[in-house]
Amino acid sequence: MRQTPIHCPPAISGQAFFENPAQLAGSLNCPPVICIGTFDGVHRGHQAILARGREIAAAKGCQLLAITFDPHPKSVVSPDHAPLLLTESAEKIALLRTYGADLVLQLHFDEKLASTSATDFLGGLILQELHAVALVLGDDFRFGRGREGTPEFLQRWGVNARIQVAVVQAIIDDNVKERISSSSIRKSLQDGRFEQAIRLLGHPYPVSGEIITGAGRGRKLGYPTWNLRLSERKLPPPVGIYAGWAGRQMPRWAMVYYGSNPTFGEHAIRLEANLFDASAGSALPERHETIWLAGYVRSEVRFDTADALKSQLAEDERIVRNMLSTSHDLNLQP
Repeated sequence: MRQTPIHCPPAISGQAFFENPAQLAGSLNCPPVICIGTFDGVHRGHQAILARGREIAAAKGCQLLAITFDPHPKSVVSPDHAPLLLTESAEKIALLRTYGADLVLQLHFDEKLASTSATDFLGGLILQELHAVALVLGDDFRFGRGREGTPEFLQRWGVNARIQVAVVQAIIDDNVKERISSSSIRKSLQDGRFEQAIRLLGHPYPVSGEIITGAGRGRKLGYPTWNLRLSERKLPPPVGIYAGWAGRQMPRWAMVYYGSNPTFGEHAIRLEANLFDASAGSALPERHETIWLAGYVRSEVRFDTADALKSQLAEDERIVRNMLSTSHDLNLQP
């Protein structure tokens, strides 16, 4: 029996997303409450930060603005240790909006921003440009030159600036008995523990990429697929068959495969998604698409014949449909 519920993913379209504080002028109807962080994965710990931000925003009658960064700060300050991403930009923005952010400001992280002191960042962007009334962050968030912007630093600053600062403590997962973090989710995926990764995330794992032309074997087998080339910045899922959704603007049920097609002697790794119950017109992909992986079905297997593979795919489809039939909308609480 599955212990982790399957959640329907959000659409990636029409997001209230900005790259420059000046662009926010026409969208902010009052000084905002701000949640700030890297938010890679928008996991259950991040969701707790957003939930606290929504509480404060509702009490103050304000909008909730999420501030995040791209590229990942470590790719600038410590490129040799930069992690592969759990969520790329569009995926992250969609999830931040899903979990309560009215608006998202994604700042370009570069050497200039990395060298800005915490005091200058707060006084300039947070106070003078955005006029924030409250700031919400996780207990492990650090920012500013030399990582001087600790939660303790921010709380002292908030007293002087007369701005509410809320520090949200980490969420401890009941199963693994440790704090939920982006790094723990990366390790779960790298170790092949997909079910655990999904539980820590609290939502399906998104994988985006460019649509490429496949060999057409899926169509001949009765399972036509979208074929995606993954970004080099993205942490790939474990090899195997998945239940999930395909599509940015209108995610549809899909059976998804990530692997190298050993039955046909191929070696290049790619992602293939067979969309269920979609007409030919509605199944046409955009140039770049997103696949949401919700449940792991089985590992990759080499079959002796195409007929044997086709028979297994029929069984895989039955399992995938059964798994997705229990899915429900994202629970917006961590």
